This record gives sequence, C-alpha cells and structure tokens, in this order.
Amino acid sequence: MAFINRALVNVVTLITILLLAAQVHAQTPSPSPSPSSTPADAAIATPKPDPDFFHQDEMTGDWGGARKQWKEKGIELEFKLSNFFQGVASGGLREESEYNGKFEYTMKFDLGKVAGWKFWSSEIKAEVRWGGPILAGVGTINPTNTAALVPGADGEVLTVSAFNFTRIIPKDLQKGNLYVVSFGRYNFLDLIDEEFFGGTGTERFMNMAQIGPLTVLRQVPLITNGATFAYVHHGEPRFTLAVLDPNDHSLDPGLDDLFADGVTFAPTFFIPTKYFGKTAKHSFGGAVTTKKYTPFDAIKQVIIPGPALNPVEPKRGSWSLNYVFRQYLVERGHNDGWGFFGQASIADKGTSPVTRFVDFGIGGNGLFKGRSKDEFGATYAYTDLSSVLKDNIDLFTIGNRKPRAEHQLEVFYNLHLAPWLRLTGDLQIIRPTRSTADTAIVPGGRLVMLF
Repeated sequence: MAFINRALVNVVTLITILLLAAQVHAQTPSPSPSPSSTPADAAIATPKPDPDFFHQDEMTGDWGGARKQWKEKGIELEFKLSNFFQGVASGGLREESEYNGKFEYTMKFDLGKVAGWKFWSSEIKAEVRWGGPILAGVGTINPTNTAALVPGADGEVLTVSAFNFTRIIPKDLQKGNLYVVSFGRYNFLDLIDEEFFGGTGTERFMNMAQIGPLTVLRQVPLITNGATFAYVHHGEPRFTLAVLDPNDHSLDPGLDDLFADGVTFAPTFFIPTKYFGKTAKHSFGGAVTTKKYTPFDAIKQVIIPGPALNPVEPKRGSWSLNYVFRQYLVERGHNDGWGFFGQASIADKGTSPVTRFVDFGIGGNGLFKGRSKDEFGATYAYTDLSSVLKDNIDLFTIGNRKPRAEHQLEVFYNLHLAPWLRLTGDLQIIRPTRSTADTAIVPGGRLVMLF
C-alpha cells in the first residue's frame, strides 16, 4: 500500500495547497463600494450563499471559490473514491468475500481558454486500484465487479488510463450539428454514455454483462490507444468510428509497439426516435480486427476457462456485431427518468470466447417521489460461449464437464445521501459457466465519494 498512500498524500497535498490559495484570495481586502452605489445595486451584486456541507457537489466544496475560478479558466479537477465489498453468500464454487478500493483523478482542459486553441479540449485520468482479487469463487465468465478490473484485477495497481485530445469541427452550432475528432489513450468504460445502464461500475450495475457485452472485448480492449471520429446531429451522435490498437495497454503506454499486431475498426450508427411521446434510441454497432486470435487467448477483463486440450489455430479477422435499444417510460427531462433497455450481440466463434449475448432490463433515476437523484436497475443477461472453446477445452481442469451458458440476474439501488456521497446495494443471482458450480447468490455494496 506504500505507493497508494503516496498517491493519496499527493492528492491531499494538492487539495491543501488549493484551499490555502483560495483562503488567501478570500482574505484579500476588497475595495469599498463607491458612494454612488445604491441598496438595489448592492442587492443585485450580492452573490448567492454557498450550499452547506450536505448539499455541495463535492465533499471539499468550492475551495473558497478557487474551483469555480479554475473552471472559468478552462481547468476542471475531479476526484472520486470508490469502495466495494462483495461476496458469494451461497452456491458458486466456494463461499468467499473481497474488499476492493479505487481512487480516480481526472483533469479536463478547455484548451480554447487555457491556450487559445479554439474548439480543442484534453483529458488526463489516473486510477489507483487496491484490495483483493475479483471474486473467482463464482464460477462465471462475466466478472461480478467491473470497476475492480481496471486497471488490474488484483492487488495494488496504478495507471494513467486516459490521455487524449479532442477537436470539435463546427458545421452549424446553433442546430447542434458538428464533427468531433479525437486521438490518444482511452478508458472505454468512461465513453459508454447510456441512460439506463453502462457506466464504469461505479455508478449503476456492477457486473460486466450490464456494462457492455463480452463479445466486444476480443476486438476492443478497455484501455488502449487510437483515434475516434463522430458526427453529431441536433446535439445527438449519429455515427462514430474508432480506429484502435487491438492490444490492451492498461499497464503500459503502448507507444513502442503501436498497431504492431494489427488494427481494430469499430463503427456505430445511432437512430434517435420517439415512441408514445417518449425518447427512444436504436444503435447498431460492430468491431473487426486484423489481429490473430483463438478463443483461448487471454482477455484481461474476462475469466476464460481453459486451457485448450486440442490445438486451435489462430485466425485473423475477429468480429462482433451488436444492437442496443433504449426507451423511456417516465421522462421528466433530459437524462431524467427511467425506462427499459435491451442488448443483443454475436461474435466470431473461431476467435472470441463469447459468441452470443442478450440482456434486457429497466433502469434510470427517480423511481420514488422525493428521491429524484437515486438510481436503480434490474436486468437479466444470457452469455453463451464459443463452440470452438467448449469442444476443445481440457475438461479435467473444470470438473470433467463442459462449460454451459451463463444466466445472470442483477438488481441495484443507488442511494444519493448527498451530491458527493452515494451508497449502493447490489444483488446478483447467477447460474455460472462452470457446470460444477451451483447457482450463486452474490450480494455487494458500494460507497462512492466525490472530492
């Protein structure tokens, strides 16, 4: 934990310096009002009082105005601490529990304000993960805690997970029509922008199945380098294309061997619409890579049964296709309400360990009156393995029985105790991939604090 402590000390030191600077700024005497000032003028000039401790957006507040001043100058700092406790209460391969923690530090720059580069922005994100390994006693291929996988699945891991630059090319800003070009290093969990599911495992569902289907992870690593392009029409993305290094670079920069093993192309088409007067959206996407794979090749964020009993030749051209639908049932405003969603995905059986995935559920915020910020979700997911993997696996290592499709139920409720403090209860009921494992009951809790 030594380097984690140093990282936290550095963060606390930075916050302290900012607070001291803000305090000095606040103590600087302001000029007296001119005699011509009227009471009405003074009333207009009087700023609104700062929110109290339990109503401010971050636990450390506005740092005496410094945070707001930095944002006006184009610099935003975000600090997030997440704690997880999860266990196998019954079933699975064995009963066990694990604690994991994660600290995220994000810097966002409006380079138009910072450096005069109009329509340019940049993001840098560092992540520290600590604690025990992800639960291995469940017997599943879908990890039960997505956030604990990045940047590593065990122990103390530190990485810079994002460092990228973005350029907006306006077409008609008044109508919200523009192009967006970006390049650099990405954490793709941060880019999954969904109303009812998705996220990074720190906001909504915890299981990987509800974040994004495993069919895609063969071609698109969670952390890698590349470039993206997007077309935005009337404020909504209509088409995106990512060109990526197919190798996972969670723990290394990946610049020395950039695209050395091939390239991944990942296009997505979005069709926004309305049904019953409520917002809905279809999306059709896919990914194809030129890198050679077998279904047994490791994916850092997936628990793949193995090894292969019979030789399996690597194949080039791994692919996956996916479809996603979202529909609001209760819609109070933009991204405010709840509804249902569904996903379906298929992948190449000769290269991907997962070839079929389906899930559907409900989710959103404001289920109860007076709790408009609280989020909730309930979903079912089906994950099936490649027949090439099942036919060639060494069954001796998994109890002499072939692996089977995985069925998973998950429900969560995210209680917003304060704008900067969220407590989540999560329950997963899973029929694991391993045929020797019983249906697993996996309760969990999550506490997230924004600094």
